[in-house]
Amino acid sequence: MGSTELVLIIQNRCFETWFLGNRKIYSRQPQSKPLLDYTRYYDISVDCPEIMGNYDKSNTHAQFHKAYLKELFRAKNINYSEKNPGEVLKLYYLEELLTRIKDKNHHLPSFQHFINFCNTIRPKLSI
Repeated sequence: MGSTELVLIIQNRCFETWFLGNRKIYSRQPQSKPLLDYTRYYDISVDCPEIMGNYDKSNTHAQFHKAYLKELFRAKNINYSEKNPGEVLKLYYLEELLTRIKDKNHHLPSFQHFINFCNTIRPKLSI
């Protein structure tokens, strides 16, 4: 019998925070509100989404991050919801997140921790 190790992965904010790490969904020239306001507040294409604050203090950080993601998708005529996440489930989306953490190793640290865990257990899953 093998031993089991408990590994805690503390996610900073929410899944949508990680999904904001895909730089290809970012609109370079946002024209519509509220996306234009969100971008002026915090440019996720340049800065780490995990350290982004809360634009609207009446909502939680996670609610704002989800709203930001939805607006980015809306600008590209893509729908996103928790029940129908669509594009974020596709391999290319994950590949873009992996590219981000490779290029900017200080970005998305909790996502990096999760990926490192997945890479650690991957060889053990084929047994």
